[in-house]
Amino acid sequence: MTNGSDLSELFSRDPVGLSDQNIDAIVARMRAAHAQFELGVKAPPKAAKAPKEKPNILKDLGLA
Repeated sequence: MTNGSDLSELFSRDPVGLSDQNIDAIVARMRAAHAQFELGVKAPPKAAKAPKEKPNILKDLGLA
């Protein structure tokens, strides 16, 4: 899942100020998320795993 504040910050940015590479990265991320959504919800793993760091959309796209 994404952090709502990261998404809010991304939407608060001026889209004219984003480079073509930034926009391409955003579109690629959204396409990957949509593809994962289309696959459906997977069953939870049986063994507990170490907690993962929350994803940071802006950091992943190189905008933070």
